[in-house]
Amino acid sequence: MAIVVAIVGLGLLIAAHEAGHLLLARLMGMRVTTYSLGFGPRIAGFRHGETDYRLSALPLGGYCKIAGFTPDDPAAQDPNDSGSYMNKPAWRRFLVIAAGPGVNYFVAFVIIALLYMTHGFLDLTTTRIAVIADGPAAAAGMQTSDQVVAVDGVPINSFEDLRRELQKSGAPPERTIDVLRGGSRQTIHVRPKNGTISVRLDQVLVRLPPLAALPRAARDVWALNAATLGALVDAIRGRGAASLAGPVAIVRQASAEARRGLADFASILANISVGLALFNLLPVPALDGGRLVFLGIELVSGRKVNHRIESVVHVVGMLLLLGLLVSVVVFGDLQLGRRLFSRG
Repeated sequence: MAIVVAIVGLGLLIAAHEAGHLLLARLMGMRVTTYSLGFGPRIAGFRHGETDYRLSALPLGGYCKIAGFTPDDPAAQDPNDSGSYMNKPAWRRFLVIAAGPGVNYFVAFVIIALLYMTHGFLDLTTTRIAVIADGPAAAAGMQTSDQVVAVDGVPINSFEDLRRELQKSGAPPERTIDVLRGGSRQTIHVRPKNGTISVRLDQVLVRLPPLAALPRAARDVWALNAATLGALVDAIRGRGAASLAGPVAIVRQASAEARRGLADFASILANISVGLALFNLLPVPALDGGRLVFLGIELVSGRKVNHRIESVVHVVGMLLLLGLLVSVVVFGDLQLGRRLFSRG
């Protein structure tokens, strides 16, 4: 069941991406003929206005077909077709292409903001502890939910402060730890083992009001984007190729988070949505980023790039991407997929 939930969640992220192209194309006065989840033969759907909304046989992505998008489309060859993509100014075409990744960033932002407002986040600044059984802290009488305020008279303002103070070189064998318990301050004498007293950070979830959640979510999306880009650069340099995940690995990770609960599943979807946006913005032919490069050249030079040359470049890029996908699936996902789907 978790696998089904994961596949549906990933499908919704793809649907949101293509919906970004669809909505901006319509806003820019372009005619959208097809909005599809998946590729290949149409297996279900409906028509509304000029658009055929469909579910296709191969669930490997999706597409939004805009009239006049390719040079061989009759709408692209008709200079009087007001709904043709090719007949619109470059800045409008640029916005339509950028809208897909933009929506994925927005979806990640909304998910993270809602998590902060409803589920909360782990407060790493708390000094509340959880005591591990049979350790020095438990033997000395410390209890879970104690709030550490000082060690040997040194104020403690975070769990990292506690860790650093306990591991300080030259410290006495017995440490004096002040804690708050039930509103009263108590002093406990503990004998650490190898600089530890066997406690961990108590998981304190803090919820944020909307005015605080929104800017924090924006910072998190920015940080996720930077981390994803860094991982991609490392993979290209050969320092992290193992971190490249194909479709099966992504489904496996998402399904594992779905089993843990709604908040964990929503969190991984936000991560995947940022990854999907960044991947599509890479300046690679056939991806949104590759098309934006050609549109950027047109905006700067004021002249359209030859559409047939651009089309050939994108076809070559698509073939290379398909080859990359196959290699990732075969060499990275094949054994993983066998283990995943053999579970039933």
